[in-house]
Amino acid sequence: MKKNQIFALLLIYAIISSLTIFFFDGTGDAGDSINHYLYAKFAPLHLELFFDHWAKPFYVLLVSPFAQFGFVGVKIFNVIVTLLSLFFTFKTIQKLDINNSIVGALILMFSPLCFVLTFSGLTEPLFAFFISIGLYTAVKDKFILSSVFISFLPFIRSEGLIIIGVFGLFFLIKRQWKIIPLLLSGHLVYMIAGYFVYKDFFWVFNKIPYAKLSSTYGNGELSHFVEQLIYVVGVPIYILFWLGVINIIWKSIKKRIVIELQILVFLGFFAFLIAHSLFWYLGIFNSMGLKRVLIGVAPFIAIISLIGFNFITEELFKNKRKPKLIFQGLLIAYIVIFPFTSNPAAINWERDLNLTKDQKSATQIGAFIIQ
Repeated sequence: MKKNQIFALLLIYAIISSLTIFFFDGTGDAGDSINHYLYAKFAPLHLELFFDHWAKPFYVLLVSPFAQFGFVGVKIFNVIVTLLSLFFTFKTIQKLDINNSIVGALILMFSPLCFVLTFSGLTEPLFAFFISIGLYTAVKDKFILSSVFISFLPFIRSEGLIIIGVFGLFFLIKRQWKIIPLLLSGHLVYMIAGYFVYKDFFWVFNKIPYAKLSSTYGNGELSHFVEQLIYVVGVPIYILFWLGVINIIWKSIKKRIVIELQILVFLGFFAFLIAHSLFWYLGIFNSMGLKRVLIGVAPFIAIISLIGFNFITEELFKNKRKPKLIFQGLLIAYIVIFPFTSNPAAINWERDLNLTKDQKSATQIGAFIIQ
Protein backbone atom coordinates (compact mmCIF):
# COMPACT_ATOMS: atom_id res chain seq x y z
CA MET A 1 0.00 0.00 0.00
CA LYS A 2 2.84 2.37 0.83
CA LYS A 3 4.46 1.65 -2.52
CA ASN A 4 1.22 2.41 -4.41
CA GLN A 5 -0.14 5.19 -2.18
CA ILE A 6 -0.29 7.74 -5.00
CA PHE A 7 -2.49 5.41 -7.09
CA ALA A 8 -4.80 4.89 -4.12
CA LEU A 9 -5.06 8.67 -3.75
CA LEU A 10 -5.72 9.12 -7.48
CA LEU A 11 -8.47 6.49 -7.31
CA ILE A 12 -10.10 8.29 -4.38
CA TYR A 13 -9.89 11.60 -6.24
CA ALA A 14 -11.39 10.03 -9.39
CA ILE A 15 -14.33 8.67 -7.36
CA ILE A 16 -14.92 12.00 -5.60
CA SER A 17 -14.74 13.83 -8.94
CA SER A 18 -17.16 11.41 -10.60
CA LEU A 19 -19.68 11.90 -7.79
CA THR A 20 -19.23 15.68 -7.97
CA ILE A 21 -19.90 15.71 -11.72
CA PHE A 22 -22.99 13.50 -11.21
CA PHE A 23 -24.55 15.41 -8.31
CA PHE A 24 -23.51 19.02 -9.06
CA ASP A 25 -24.33 20.87 -12.29
CA GLY A 26 -22.24 24.04 -11.84
CA THR A 27 -19.76 25.51 -14.31
CA GLY A 28 -17.13 26.78 -11.83
CA ASP A 29 -17.56 30.30 -13.20
CA ALA A 30 -20.46 31.96 -15.02
CA GLY A 31 -18.40 33.97 -17.53
CA ASP A 32 -15.02 32.93 -18.91
CA SER A 33 -15.66 29.28 -18.09
CA ILE A 34 -18.69 29.21 -20.42
CA ASN A 35 -16.87 31.15 -23.16
CA HIS A 36 -13.88 28.80 -23.15
CA TYR A 37 -16.28 25.88 -23.47
CA LEU A 38 -18.09 27.49 -26.41
CA TYR A 39 -14.85 28.27 -28.26
CA ALA A 40 -13.72 24.65 -27.83
CA LYS A 41 -17.10 23.20 -28.82
CA PHE A 42 -17.49 25.18 -32.05
CA ALA A 43 -13.84 25.27 -33.16
CA PRO A 44 -14.32 22.28 -35.53
CA LEU A 45 -17.01 24.31 -37.36
CA HIS A 46 -15.03 27.57 -37.33
CA LEU A 47 -11.35 26.64 -37.65
CA GLU A 48 -10.16 30.19 -36.86
CA LEU A 49 -11.26 29.56 -33.25
CA PHE A 50 -8.31 27.18 -32.91
CA PHE A 51 -6.11 30.30 -33.24
CA ASP A 52 -8.00 32.76 -31.02
CA HIS A 53 -5.57 34.27 -28.53
CA TRP A 54 -8.19 34.99 -25.88
CA ALA A 55 -9.58 31.45 -26.03
CA LYS A 56 -6.00 30.09 -25.83
CA PRO A 57 -5.17 28.03 -28.94
CA PHE A 58 -3.52 25.01 -27.30
CA TYR A 59 -6.29 24.78 -24.70
CA VAL A 60 -8.93 24.86 -27.45
CA LEU A 61 -7.07 22.17 -29.41
CA LEU A 62 -6.88 19.75 -26.47
CA VAL A 63 -10.35 20.40 -25.01
CA SER A 64 -12.33 20.50 -28.26
CA PRO A 65 -12.86 16.70 -28.57
CA PHE A 66 -14.21 16.59 -25.00
CA ALA A 67 -16.40 19.69 -25.51
CA GLN A 68 -18.37 17.84 -28.20
CA PHE A 69 -20.00 15.88 -25.35
CA GLY A 70 -21.23 19.06 -23.67
CA PHE A 71 -19.97 20.86 -20.59
CA VAL A 72 -19.67 17.55 -18.75
CA GLY A 73 -17.00 16.60 -21.29
CA VAL A 74 -14.93 19.65 -20.33
CA LYS A 75 -15.26 18.73 -16.64
CA ILE A 76 -14.02 15.22 -17.42
CA PHE A 77 -11.06 16.71 -19.29
CA ASN A 78 -10.14 18.90 -16.32
CA VAL A 79 -10.47 15.94 -13.92
CA ILE A 80 -8.01 14.00 -16.09
CA VAL A 81 -5.45 16.84 -16.17
CA THR A 82 -5.83 17.39 -12.40
CA LEU A 83 -5.19 13.68 -11.81
CA LEU A 84 -2.05 13.98 -13.95
CA SER A 85 -0.99 17.12 -12.05
CA LEU A 86 -1.31 15.22 -8.76
CA PHE A 87 0.76 12.35 -10.14
CA PHE A 88 3.59 14.44 -11.61
CA THR A 89 3.73 16.74 -8.57
CA PHE A 90 4.11 13.64 -6.39
CA LYS A 91 6.84 12.22 -8.65
CA THR A 92 8.67 15.57 -8.68
CA ILE A 93 8.65 15.69 -4.87
CA GLN A 94 10.08 12.17 -4.77
CA LYS A 95 12.80 13.10 -7.26
CA LEU A 96 13.70 16.18 -5.20
CA ASP A 97 14.07 13.82 -2.22
CA ILE A 98 11.58 15.73 -0.07
CA ASN A 99 9.98 13.66 2.71
CA ASN A 100 6.25 12.87 2.86
CA SER A 101 5.67 13.17 -0.89
CA ILE A 102 2.10 11.87 -0.59
CA VAL A 103 1.27 14.82 1.67
CA GLY A 104 2.33 17.15 -1.15
CA ALA A 105 -0.23 15.48 -3.42
CA LEU A 106 -2.84 15.74 -0.64
CA ILE A 107 -2.14 19.47 -0.30
CA LEU A 108 -2.75 19.95 -4.01
CA MET A 109 -5.86 17.76 -3.91
CA PHE A 110 -7.46 19.55 -0.94
CA SER A 111 -6.77 23.14 -1.98
CA PRO A 112 -10.39 24.40 -2.09
CA LEU A 113 -10.27 26.56 -5.23
CA CYS A 114 -8.19 23.96 -7.07
CA PHE A 115 -10.99 21.46 -6.52
CA VAL A 116 -13.75 23.88 -7.54
CA LEU A 117 -12.05 24.98 -10.77
CA THR A 118 -11.56 21.37 -11.82
CA PHE A 119 -15.29 21.43 -12.63
CA SER A 120 -15.09 24.46 -14.88
CA GLY A 121 -14.13 25.29 -18.43
CA LEU A 122 -11.25 27.49 -17.27
CA THR A 123 -7.64 27.16 -18.42
CA GLU A 124 -5.89 27.12 -15.03
CA PRO A 125 -6.03 23.31 -14.46
CA LEU A 126 -4.37 22.61 -17.83
CA PHE A 127 -1.75 25.30 -17.13
CA ALA A 128 -1.01 23.64 -13.76
CA PHE A 129 -0.65 20.24 -15.47
CA PHE A 130 1.88 21.55 -17.99
CA ILE A 131 3.86 23.17 -15.17
CA SER A 132 3.85 19.89 -13.23
CA ILE A 133 5.08 17.83 -16.19
CA GLY A 134 7.57 20.54 -17.24
CA LEU A 135 8.92 20.59 -13.70
CA TYR A 136 9.08 16.79 -13.45
CA THR A 137 10.97 16.38 -16.73
CA ALA A 138 13.37 19.17 -15.68
CA VAL A 139 14.27 17.52 -12.35
CA LYS A 140 14.71 14.22 -14.25
CA ASP A 141 17.26 16.02 -16.47
CA LYS A 142 15.08 15.49 -19.53
CA PHE A 143 15.67 19.08 -20.55
CA ILE A 144 14.51 18.79 -24.17
CA LEU A 145 11.11 17.41 -23.13
CA SER A 146 10.81 19.98 -20.35
CA SER A 147 11.54 22.93 -22.61
CA VAL A 148 9.04 21.76 -25.25
CA PHE A 149 6.25 21.29 -22.69
CA ILE A 150 6.92 24.68 -21.12
CA SER A 151 7.09 26.37 -24.55
CA PHE A 152 3.35 25.78 -25.07
CA LEU A 153 2.31 27.44 -21.78
CA PRO A 154 1.61 30.88 -23.36
CA PHE A 155 -0.98 29.18 -25.59
CA ILE A 156 -2.79 27.90 -22.49
CA ARG A 157 -2.46 31.13 -20.48
CA SER A 158 -0.54 34.27 -21.40
CA GLU A 159 1.42 34.22 -18.12
CA GLY A 160 3.26 31.25 -19.55
CA LEU A 161 5.76 33.82 -20.82
CA ILE A 162 6.78 34.43 -17.18
CA ILE A 163 7.38 30.72 -16.58
CA ILE A 164 9.35 30.43 -19.83
CA GLY A 165 11.64 33.17 -18.47
CA VAL A 166 12.18 31.24 -15.22
CA PHE A 167 12.98 28.00 -17.05
CA GLY A 168 15.28 29.94 -19.39
CA LEU A 169 17.21 31.20 -16.35
CA PHE A 170 17.37 27.65 -14.97
CA PHE A 171 18.81 26.25 -18.21
CA LEU A 172 21.27 29.17 -18.31
CA ILE A 173 22.52 28.38 -14.80
CA LYS A 174 22.74 24.67 -15.71
CA ARG A 175 24.79 25.67 -18.79
CA GLN A 176 22.27 24.01 -21.09
CA TRP A 177 22.77 26.60 -23.83
CA LYS A 178 21.37 24.43 -26.63
CA ILE A 179 18.12 23.86 -24.73
CA ILE A 180 17.15 27.54 -24.36
CA PRO A 181 16.04 28.06 -28.02
CA LEU A 182 13.63 25.11 -27.61
CA LEU A 183 11.59 27.28 -25.22
CA LEU A 184 10.39 29.03 -28.39
CA SER A 185 9.04 25.78 -29.90
CA GLY A 186 5.42 26.58 -29.08
CA HIS A 187 5.66 30.03 -30.61
CA LEU A 188 7.29 28.68 -33.76
CA VAL A 189 4.60 26.01 -34.24
CA TYR A 190 1.76 28.50 -33.77
CA MET A 191 3.42 31.23 -35.84
CA ILE A 192 3.45 28.87 -38.83
CA ALA A 193 0.02 27.30 -38.22
CA GLY A 194 -1.69 30.62 -37.52
CA TYR A 195 -0.21 32.31 -40.57
CA PHE A 196 -2.87 30.64 -42.72
CA VAL A 197 -5.57 32.39 -40.65
CA TYR A 198 -4.04 35.84 -40.02
CA LYS A 199 -1.50 36.09 -42.90
CA ASP A 200 0.88 37.31 -40.21
CA PHE A 201 3.70 35.22 -38.73
CA PHE A 202 3.81 37.51 -35.69
CA TRP A 203 0.14 37.11 -34.81
CA VAL A 204 1.26 35.27 -31.65
CA PHE A 205 2.44 38.65 -30.35
CA ASN A 206 0.22 41.09 -32.26
CA LYS A 207 -3.04 39.40 -31.25
CA ILE A 208 -2.38 39.10 -27.50
CA PRO A 209 -5.50 40.74 -25.99
CA TYR A 210 -3.67 41.76 -22.79
CA ALA A 211 -0.73 43.53 -24.44
CA LYS A 212 -1.63 47.08 -23.40
CA LEU A 213 -0.52 49.29 -20.54
CA SER A 214 -4.04 49.86 -19.24
CA SER A 215 -6.94 47.87 -17.83
CA THR A 216 -10.70 48.04 -18.23
CA TYR A 217 -11.00 46.69 -14.70
CA GLY A 218 -9.09 49.35 -12.76
CA ASN A 219 -6.44 48.48 -10.18
CA GLY A 220 -6.00 47.54 -6.53
CA GLU A 221 -3.67 46.98 -3.62
CA LEU A 222 -0.16 45.62 -4.17
CA SER A 223 -0.79 43.00 -1.46
CA HIS A 224 -4.01 41.79 -3.13
CA PHE A 225 -2.79 38.35 -4.28
CA VAL A 226 -0.91 37.64 -1.05
CA GLU A 227 -4.17 38.28 0.83
CA GLN A 228 -6.25 36.29 -1.67
CA LEU A 229 -3.98 33.23 -1.54
CA ILE A 230 -5.75 32.09 1.64
CA TYR A 231 -9.03 31.83 -0.32
CA VAL A 232 -7.25 29.72 -2.92
CA VAL A 233 -5.63 27.11 -0.68
CA GLY A 234 -7.43 27.45 2.65
CA VAL A 235 -6.16 28.29 6.14
CA PRO A 236 -3.96 25.25 7.00
CA ILE A 237 -2.16 25.19 3.64
CA TYR A 238 -1.75 28.98 3.71
CA ILE A 239 0.10 28.73 7.03
CA LEU A 240 2.23 25.83 5.81
CA PHE A 241 3.05 27.73 2.61
CA TRP A 242 4.58 30.71 4.43
CA LEU A 243 6.46 28.41 6.80
CA GLY A 244 7.84 26.72 3.68
CA VAL A 245 8.86 30.08 2.22
CA ILE A 246 10.76 30.95 5.41
CA ASN A 247 12.43 27.54 5.45
CA ILE A 248 13.52 27.77 1.80
CA ILE A 249 14.97 31.25 2.34
CA TRP A 250 16.87 30.02 5.41
CA LYS A 251 18.23 26.97 3.56
CA SER A 252 19.20 29.16 0.61
CA ILE A 253 21.23 31.38 2.92
CA LYS A 254 22.88 28.27 4.37
CA LYS A 255 23.37 26.90 0.82
CA ARG A 256 21.54 23.68 1.70
CA ILE A 257 19.03 23.63 -1.13
CA VAL A 258 19.02 22.21 -4.66
CA ILE A 259 18.85 24.63 -7.59
CA GLU A 260 15.70 22.99 -9.02
CA LEU A 261 13.81 23.87 -5.84
CA GLN A 262 15.39 27.29 -5.55
CA ILE A 263 14.89 28.46 -9.16
CA LEU A 264 12.06 26.47 -10.71
CA VAL A 265 9.73 26.12 -7.70
CA PHE A 266 10.50 29.08 -5.42
CA LEU A 267 11.44 31.68 -8.04
CA GLY A 268 8.81 30.27 -10.43
CA PHE A 269 6.02 30.93 -7.94
CA PHE A 270 7.21 34.34 -6.79
CA ALA A 271 7.92 35.57 -10.32
CA PHE A 272 4.30 34.67 -11.11
CA LEU A 273 2.93 36.22 -7.90
CA ILE A 274 4.94 39.45 -8.17
CA ALA A 275 4.06 39.87 -11.86
CA HIS A 276 0.32 39.54 -11.19
CA SER A 277 0.57 41.79 -8.13
CA LEU A 278 2.22 44.51 -10.22
CA PHE A 279 -0.24 44.08 -13.11
CA TRP A 280 -3.16 44.61 -10.71
CA TYR A 281 -1.51 47.41 -8.72
CA LEU A 282 -0.49 49.36 -11.83
CA GLY A 283 -3.73 48.59 -13.69
CA ILE A 284 -1.99 47.14 -16.75
CA PHE A 285 -2.40 44.17 -19.12
CA ASN A 286 -6.17 44.09 -18.46
CA SER A 287 -5.63 42.49 -15.05
CA MET A 288 -8.85 41.80 -13.13
CA GLY A 289 -7.10 40.80 -9.91
CA LEU A 290 -8.73 37.36 -10.06
CA LYS A 291 -7.42 35.02 -7.36
CA ARG A 292 -8.04 31.99 -9.57
CA VAL A 293 -4.90 32.72 -11.63
CA LEU A 294 -2.87 31.29 -8.71
CA ILE A 295 -4.31 27.84 -9.44
CA GLY A 296 -2.06 27.84 -12.52
CA VAL A 297 0.97 27.52 -10.22
CA ALA A 298 -0.69 25.19 -7.70
CA PRO A 299 2.07 22.53 -8.07
CA PHE A 300 4.63 25.12 -6.90
CA ILE A 301 2.37 26.04 -3.95
CA ALA A 302 1.96 22.37 -2.98
CA ILE A 303 5.72 21.73 -2.96
CA ILE A 304 6.51 24.87 -0.93
CA SER A 305 3.68 24.03 1.52
CA LEU A 306 5.06 20.48 1.93
CA ILE A 307 8.42 21.97 2.90
CA GLY A 308 6.54 23.98 5.55
CA PHE A 309 4.81 20.78 6.70
CA ASN A 310 8.13 18.96 7.01
CA PHE A 311 9.68 21.92 8.81
CA ILE A 312 7.21 21.87 11.71
CA THR A 313 6.79 18.09 11.87
CA GLU A 314 10.16 16.62 10.88
CA GLU A 315 12.65 19.25 12.04
CA LEU A 316 10.88 20.34 15.24
CA PHE A 317 10.20 16.76 16.31
CA LYS A 318 13.61 15.24 15.62
CA ASN A 319 14.11 11.94 17.49
CA LYS A 320 10.52 12.14 18.82
CA ARG A 321 8.76 9.66 16.57
CA LYS A 322 5.45 9.25 18.42
CA PRO A 323 4.72 12.99 18.97
CA LYS A 324 5.77 13.61 15.35
CA LEU A 325 3.34 11.04 13.96
CA ILE A 326 0.49 12.34 16.13
CA PHE A 327 1.13 15.94 15.05
CA GLN A 328 1.42 14.94 11.40
CA GLY A 329 -1.84 13.00 11.62
CA LEU A 330 -3.68 15.96 13.16
CA LEU A 331 -2.26 18.36 10.59
CA ILE A 332 -3.21 16.10 7.67
CA ALA A 333 -6.70 15.70 9.13
CA TYR A 334 -7.04 19.50 9.32
CA ILE A 335 -5.97 19.84 5.66
CA VAL A 336 -8.47 17.18 4.54
CA ILE A 337 -11.39 18.39 6.66
CA PHE A 338 -10.94 22.14 6.06
CA PRO A 339 -12.61 22.31 2.58
CA PHE A 340 -15.80 20.91 4.17
CA THR A 341 -15.98 23.52 6.96
CA SER A 342 -17.98 26.76 6.97
CA ASN A 343 -14.85 28.92 6.79
CA PRO A 344 -15.01 31.66 4.08
CA ALA A 345 -11.85 30.14 2.54
CA ALA A 346 -13.42 26.65 2.33
CA ILE A 347 -15.69 25.26 -0.39
CA ASN A 348 -19.28 26.49 -0.41
CA TRP A 349 -20.71 23.41 -2.09
CA GLU A 350 -24.10 24.93 -2.90
CA ARG A 351 -22.70 28.17 -4.33
CA ASP A 352 -19.44 27.00 -5.90
CA LEU A 353 -20.51 23.74 -7.56
CA ASN A 354 -24.09 24.39 -8.68
CA LEU A 355 -25.52 26.58 -11.41
CA THR A 356 -26.12 30.16 -10.28
CA LYS A 357 -29.66 31.57 -10.14
CA ASP A 358 -29.16 33.55 -13.35
CA GLN A 359 -27.82 30.43 -15.09
CA LYS A 360 -30.90 28.46 -14.00
CA SER A 361 -33.11 31.25 -15.33
CA ALA A 362 -31.21 31.25 -18.64
CA THR A 363 -31.73 27.48 -18.91
CA GLN A 364 -35.49 27.88 -18.36
CA ILE A 365 -35.67 30.69 -20.94
CA GLY A 366 -33.75 28.57 -23.47
CA ALA A 367 -36.14 25.64 -22.95
CA PHE A 368 -39.14 27.96 -23.33
CA ILE A 369 -37.83 29.48 -26.58
CA ILE A 370 -37.10 26.03 -28.06
CA GLN A 371 -40.60 24.88 -27.14
